[in-house]
Amino acid sequence: MKVAQLIVSILGFGGTIVALTFGFRQYRRAEAWKRGEFVAREIKEFQLDPLAVNAMQMIDWGERRINLYLKECPEYVSCPRVDRKILGLALLPHEIKAQYPSPEIPKVDIAKTRFTPDEVRIRDTFDVFLNYLQRFGNFIAAKLISAEELEPYLKYWLGSIASENPDADIADDEMWRCVLLAYINHYGYTGVVNLFKAFEYDISPSAQVFERLIARMEDKQLGNTLLEIMCTQTPTTKCG
Repeated sequence: MKVAQLIVSILGFGGTIVALTFGFRQYRRAEAWKRGEFVAREIKEFQLDPLAVNAMQMIDWGERRINLYLKECPEYVSCPRVDRKILGLALLPHEIKAQYPSPEIPKVDIAKTRFTPDEVRIRDTFDVFLNYLQRFGNFIAAKLISAEELEPYLKYWLGSIASENPDADIADDEMWRCVLLAYINHYGYTGVVNLFKAFEYDISPSAQVFERLIARMEDKQLGNTLLEIMCTQTPTTKCG
């Protein structure tokens, strides 16, 4: 009788373990499904935002006409032309923009105008793009999602920005990357910095990416000035 009771107890305990294991697996599957839906929804919003799309086009092309103002059915030739030089000048910190004026601005107006309308629009466009990256970085930091879940969608764009091997065939490729990375740090996109770190790209001012980009820049003084601004005028930035 005691043996039978023992067997029944063991079988009951084993059944409980099996039920708990099955329930846990079902829970994990449901959680993975919910996370996948969340990622898909966030990425869809990101990829359908016309400003984010414009930013990605500017990142991906050395020179291209961009529908910066989102005009309905514009003629391609009427859209502003954006190349690496224009992109770099547009994203300079406002503190030093007067030192690197755009050719369209008369010298007498440089101090008060600084950025052209197209450059202002480019800055606004990248702010939208970077705000999405900021959200993704914050989601990872909060452990709502992982970098692996975002990798198919973001790895290419992050690598295109943080690559230490710029395209030698495209003029000013080193300059615009250095300026954009400085823009991210200087204007407090800490979530973006953390997102790059989650993808194993260190874009902090003390990282080697800045040293290597500046070494290949034609205007090394600009690169060093960007580093100085990040280190002395950005409270959350640590250098050295």
